[in-house]
Amino acid sequence: MKKFLRKIAPFVLFILILELAIPMVVDPYNVFHWQEIRDNGVEPNSNYIKMQYVLHNPDKFDSFLFGSSRTGFVNVEHIPEGKWYNMSYSEGLPAEHLENLRELIANDIIPKTVMIGVDNISAFVDPSLHENQFYRIPYPRTGKLNFYANYFSIKGVILSLDVILNHKVEDPDYVTRYYQSGSTLRDPSLGGTFKDDVPYWDDYYKDYMSDSILSLQRIRELCDEYGIHLIVFSNPIYYKTYQQSKYYGYDTYLDWLIGSTQGFYNFSGNNEITRNKNYYYESSHYTEVLGDMIIDRIFRGETSEELESQGFGMYVDAEKTEEFRKALANH
Repeated sequence: MKKFLRKIAPFVLFILILELAIPMVVDPYNVFHWQEIRDNGVEPNSNYIKMQYVLHNPDKFDSFLFGSSRTGFVNVEHIPEGKWYNMSYSEGLPAEHLENLRELIANDIIPKTVMIGVDNISAFVDPSLHENQFYRIPYPRTGKLNFYANYFSIKGVILSLDVILNHKVEDPDYVTRYYQSGSTLRDPSLGGTFKDDVPYWDDYYKDYMSDSILSLQRIRELCDEYGIHLIVFSNPIYYKTYQQSKYYGYDTYLDWLIGSTQGFYNFSGNNEITRNKNYYYESSHYTEVLGDMIIDRIFRGETSEELESQGFGMYVDAEKTEEFRKALANH
């Protein structure tokens, strides 16, 4: 028996090395290559990569924008004040933003400003779902070995190989921009070209509004404790996506947002901007042009009375609650 074990030991060792080496070399989600990601066609785990990058460059940025991938199309380089980095990641949720902010503070990175974009994803997605999705597993504040164990997966490599082998680089500036600002940009002229004019909606959306609001409240308390300027805004989701979300209670979520944040900038609703397909790549993501409108309203005070009467760009606090409700109801 011992002789047999000695004979097969090199083979077993070889298999174990392959099990570790192949996932690390191929690394579809760029977890092991966070310092120099590769544009391989597979969506990277941006939550992990961006957190690692900021934690290893503590003096490079002083302000952060959190949100889902929609918020990624806000070009933070256009913000007129501060050294900004766009921390948006796929289906980014308030519960994840809270943990990431806690981790930054624990590592003595105290931002001057934190801005958070919320939307129907914030209200209707269960954070626990991300624990089993390679490109969305949250940054591990603890249990780092368990986190990396997820990516020592031959299965994950095999599932990604077809995409990697057939990928053609279409955005040569992707990697540079990833580290420069974190924003995800496309050609704005591609807006309005989508044909399937239907709401963006997934079958796993459920009511997680209370959990989301609680996380935002804790973020506000954390910002108050450390003297961080907090800005919250609602993403200008496409009007058909908004209407579907409203049916499931998104207006209630926006209402609750007032109390948890003590005031936010609203860009949600059925209004002149969100009905215009030219501002959207599809019924989920808006263009950089619309992202610039958000920046102009929040940081330069540029707003239109007509649009604000429709709720777009309205700053909503306790005193404006009724006016805000009427604006959404009338449009």
